Amino acid sequence: MQRPLLDHPAFSPCFTPEHRDLRERAGRYFEAPRLREWVAAPGGHLVKSQWQELGRLGFLGISLPRELGGQGLGLLGALILSEATSELGDLGLSLGMHCQTEITGHWLATAHGEGLRDRYLPEMIAGRLVGCACDTEPGGQMESTAVRDGGELVVNARKLYVVNGANADLCFVTLKLDGEMSTLLVEKERPGVRVLKVFDKLGTRAIDSAMIDFAEVRVPAANLALKRGVRQLMHWNKVMTVARFLMCADACFLHGRLLKRILEYGGQRIVDGRSLASWPINRLALARAAADQELMRAGLIDRFEHLERRRNAVAEVAALKWFCVDRTTRFAALCAEMQGGAGYMWDSEFLNAHAQILGLKMAGGSLTTMKAIAGQALAYREELEALS
Repeated sequence: MQRPLLDHPAFSPCFTPEHRDLRERAGRYFEAPRLREWVAAPGGHLVKSQWQELGRLGFLGISLPRELGGQGLGLLGALILSEATSELGDLGLSLGMHCQTEITGHWLATAHGEGLRDRYLPEMIAGRLVGCACDTEPGGQMESTAVRDGGELVVNARKLYVVNGANADLCFVTLKLDGEMSTLLVEKERPGVRVLKVFDKLGTRAIDSAMIDFAEVRVPAANLALKRGVRQLMHWNKVMTVARFLMCADACFLHGRLLKRILEYGGQRIVDGRSLASWPINRLALARAAADQELMRAGLIDRFEHLERRRNAVAEVAALKWFCVDRTTRFAALCAEMQGGAGYMWDSEFLNAHAQILGLKMAGGSLTTMKAIAGQALAYREELEALS
């Protein structure tokens, strides 16, 4: 049996007693039956009060530095949570926690002024405030804007597929201001902010995804991120690279669980006198899946070391997300097909896994976007190397 990814020797030097304690606590807490206690209704998303429970138990702000109120357990701490939440059978909670800590929490800590950070970050770590990143435009082109009016900014925007959007208290809205890209923190309680729709998703249902409208919303200019234009884009890529790396891990954990279960199923299911897994066509497919699992794990170890050494890994992580999610999507569909008619029933674990990975395909950027990011970043590096 393949050992857990985080038991690989590459991670051993990074483990501290605090990491081991977190792994033990998270492993006990994030059990599949518990998911039913957290959602508002069957098939619903996480209820608001559960965020405070996650904060009280110390599962938020794991990767943030101690001097900012986090636990200082870094990327390995976030990976430990991904490993634990992978047992729930729904990738939604993992995505929501990435958004809360690694995306909006980290962005607040590093891209906004101390006043906003000191006011809101402790509340986010405690789970009393939930953050969401409002990035996706309905029409594809950036139409969200803010204009100055004295010491305030007036926001007009509409954003789609906002993870944590229904539960969120703090909206980090990407928009155009003075002709350049900016991010503005908009408290959802402000007049003019409305959740227009909570989407009915196929997978990752444990966390909400919403459409939010901002109509003539007046926000203090102090809520504007300090980094704008090209500097904002570069910093946003850095923040999102860590989140995408964790999504790679989410896909890898799901793929590994699928491989284990289909090998068990294929070994027990007898068709025409022999096990389903031993049929040549299936044996080849399963061998390819086993090779893919090893490649995913190798990629995660390599990128982890890049990120720990603070190297630029935008291209490498984007390429890895494309690989992990694409191969897991294909394998989940194959597993459902191997299960026969049962693989197309709502209670099929393989069909459910297929729904989960489809949700992950779009999170943090589509696979097409990942290819574009990887290609552009690598090409830019080659140009720099040529100039030097």
